[in-house]
Amino acid sequence: MALPALDEDAPLVTPQKTGFDVVQAYAALLERDDPMPAPVAAVEALAELVSRSDSSTIQELLALLRQASAQLAAASFNPISAQSGTALFMRYLTLQRPPPEMSFAEFKSELVQRAREFVRNSSKCRDAIAVNMSSFIQDGNTLLVHSYSRVVVQALLYAAQTQKKRFQVYVTESRPFGLGLKTHAVLTEAGIPCVVVLDSAVAYIMAKCDLALVGAEAVCESGGLVNFIGGYQMAIAAKALGKPFYALAESFKFTRLFPLSQYDLPSSLPSAPLAFPSADALASEQSKGVPATPVRPMIHSTMPDALEMSDAATRHNPILDYTTPDQITLIVSDVGVLTPSGVSDALFSLYGG
Repeated sequence: MALPALDEDAPLVTPQKTGFDVVQAYAALLERDDPMPAPVAAVEALAELVSRSDSSTIQELLALLRQASAQLAAASFNPISAQSGTALFMRYLTLQRPPPEMSFAEFKSELVQRAREFVRNSSKCRDAIAVNMSSFIQDGNTLLVHSYSRVVVQALLYAAQTQKKRFQVYVTESRPFGLGLKTHAVLTEAGIPCVVVLDSAVAYIMAKCDLALVGAEAVCESGGLVNFIGGYQMAIAAKALGKPFYALAESFKFTRLFPLSQYDLPSSLPSAPLAFPSADALASEQSKGVPATPVRPMIHSTMPDALEMSDAATRHNPILDYTTPDQITLIVSDVGVLTPSGVSDALFSLYGG
């Protein structure tokens, strides 16, 4: 049975009901103690959907997967990562050419088996990246890393524990979730000197660092990065002070997204981030009055209680930002060490023209 190429203009076949909640399954994979990377979780969720479906034709299966992919993106806090995984799965499906003697049920079983093999082997990408990154970390280096990234932490642990390199790390606090505190805990437990810095202190500390290192939620076709908020300002500070800025990302995070600015990123927020309030909302804020100024006048004075943003104000802020390719020195991936312009070649080899 020859598998036709995906025709985006073909009418959709109404997908059948499977009794399986793909969004719930995806959420469960991301909420585990050791969660999967979001693109990998998306592949696993779609594989489970295929295994439970009663599709009898390729068009029915494609319609079911299109619908599920849209549901995952709509329900995701970070839709970009989900779309990276679903696009990879759909591309793999449309490239399959099973032998004529294979039944459709056997084809679906083979598809699920290959998808789960990809999921099982996805952690090997981080192993390869750790090796590829090792030559860029030298004895005595001071590094600045952003937030928490599995691949960045693994690369640092490999350099310290396997290659016995001695270095020290500054890590951003990474508001609003404080993910940098997890990086600090992991590195400190491994005996790597690590200090947490305020997000607002990135430019202050950059001059003391030899290089800056970040992970990525996605790597765009332009060679730019989608990352947890704060990565862009770190890249700007690094370039201004002449420090190399490296991004570590697995190849399954490469995505056919070509943003032209910060404001082109897909968002799960109901309205544009940081929009000014309506007249009614402004009046509500005015009624709360002006708080006292937190001060610490003397060296022995206690630290004052900090003013904190409300939960609603925090939710109204962006969670992701886009680092433009001109700010990035190299992208270290399991498929090699790439310049930003090399990402489009890697995507072309995967998705074609």
